[in-house]
Order: sequence, then structure tokens, then C-alpha cells
Amino acid sequence: MKKVLTIAALMGVASLSYGQGTVNFNAGAAALTRISTNSSVGGATTGLISGAGNYYFALFVSPTANGTNFSLNASLDPTKFGFSLVSSPTGPYGTNTAAAGRFSGNPTGTDPLTVNGFGPSSSANFVVVGWSASIGGPSWSTFVNWYNNGAPTSGGGFAGHSFVADSVQLGGGAIPAGNIFGAGTGQVPGFTLGLQVPEPTTFALAGLGAAAVVIFRRRKV
Repeated sequence: MKKVLTIAALMGVASLSYGQGTVNFNAGAAALTRISTNSSVGGATTGLISGAGNYYFALFVSPTANGTNFSLNASLDPTKFGFSLVSSPTGPYGTNTAAAGRFSGNPTGTDPLTVNGFGPSSSANFVVVGWSASIGGPSWSTFVNWYNNGAPTSGGGFAGHSFVADSVQLGGGAIPAGNIFGAGTGQVPGFTLGLQVPEPTTFALAGLGAAAVVIFRRRKV
């Protein structure tokens, strides 16, 4: 009997070790974790995100030893900060819900997201990046293309990212899923999607271009 129990226990450990970790990919329920926007570049928050499906969110993960910092402005290549887009059977993307300030990327809204490559009870760092659905998506490549090419000339949109959630313990099996957002150790609060608009130099060049067209036309006349 003891031998049978020992084998069963070893099989359970083996199945756990080959399982995938889980994490709650949503903004939580507390006011602290709500997502906001602003109405001026660099300005204070002016309201919560609203209108289900109006915003997209992407989840990035890094082994605890690597990802400790992240910047959307410095680089749109998260690998430079040790992060990669989460690999998951249901995809690493979420969208905002009908509740103001909320979003979810969980498969069913409540079931946590599976994070491939990270086992249950393992730790990882996470960053969430969000942007306006009007920009396009929900794919990271679409957002990068807009940010690198469209943002300076398309009239703007909203984009931003969370702080780094540090050493989040993943769930799996009987272990509860980890939480990225919250007031606990390593967890992060909500964040602001900042207004992105054409830079002053873009306006200046546009003005010079318009002036050149006017002069050219006058000369032809």
C-alpha cells in the first residue's frame, strides 16, 4: 500500500512540474487598480476607460532575474528589457469591459490565463501595455507599426503601460492564480493611457510644407 501511495505521489509531483503556471490577467476590482486616460499630453488623469472593446491590452512576461524595468518610449522592443509577449493557448491580449476602468484578458473573464513556459508556483515579472482600439489591433505588431509610423502624423491616440509587477507567484492546480494588479508585495496599481499626438516638430514641418505649396502656386500664377 505504501508503495502504491509513493508512486501516486511521485506521479502527482511529475504532473505538476510539467504543468503551466496561471495568472489573473485583469485589472482587479479595487479602485486602486483601475485604468485611466488623460486629455492632454503629460497631463493628469481625466477619466476612466469606458465603452467595452475601446481599448486593447497586451501582457509581457520575464523571468524574475531579468525584467526589472520597462519603458514604452525608450524602445518598442520589450526583449531589450528582458520581456517577451506571453505565450498562452488563448493569446496574450485583453480588452476593456463594460465596467469603467476595467479590462480582462482571462479566457472566460474569470478563469486565469495560462502562461506557457512557467510552471505552477514559479515566479515571474509582468508588464501590461494598453492602447486605443482606434489605433488597431489587438496585435502587438499593429501597435508597434502605429507607434513607429502613424503616431506622429495620425492625430494621436492613447497608449501606456503598467509598472513592473515583481516576482508574481503563478498558480496552477490547487495553487491559486497569481495577481498582477493589487496592493500586495510585488503587485502594481492601475495606470494611465496617455494621449499621444503629433510632436511640435511635425506640426512645424507640416506648416512649412503648406507654406511652400502656397508660394509655389502663387509663382505659377
